[in-house]
Amino acid sequence: MGPERQPRINLLAYRQEEAELQRKSQRTIIIAVLITVVLVAAAASIWWNQNQQVKALEEQNQQLEKQVEELSQVAALAGGISDQEVKELGSRKALLAKLEEERTFDPQQLKDIYALGVPDITIGKMAIKTNGEITINAYTGSQAKLIKFLEKLQQEDFVKEIQRLSSKRNDKTGEISFTLVITGEVGGQ
Repeated sequence: MGPERQPRINLLAYRQEEAELQRKSQRTIIIAVLITVVLVAAAASIWWNQNQQVKALEEQNQQLEKQVEELSQVAALAGGISDQEVKELGSRKALLAKLEEERTFDPQQLKDIYALGVPDITIGKMAIKTNGEITINAYTGSQAKLIKFLEKLQQEDFVKEIQRLSSKRNDKTGEISFTLVITGEVGGQ
């Protein structure tokens, strides 16, 4: 028996496969590093841009504050009041103007509605909603008085329309209770 020859194993294919895997992993790492660098550069650019905008706005704000202080001093000299009083007065006037713009009914108009019903209608409650509606809960002695009240109400300039009316007669007392919803507008607008 002669020495047996052992078959040779070709490791070249395994080595080539291992080299290919190393190249792929190196490419993946390089791509990840490049993406990270691009993202960091973009974030830095955005941060720098935002920082420049903030600085510009701060400078503009300082200039405006100086102008406000100068105007407050001029107003204080002209009216003999302090800076704090000028600021408070300005903010109160602005708030009052805003509230007057937003109101849907003038208090005098609500008094006028009440006066229309005297002495025939007894108003129990008036509720005003922000959309310009007013709900009136009241009662009267007869249907004719209710109709007369509605006619007077429709003739008022500030009443746009009567949206809903529901009434119910109390058989025991003979009174008619009703709920009325109207829309209106502030006089002078």
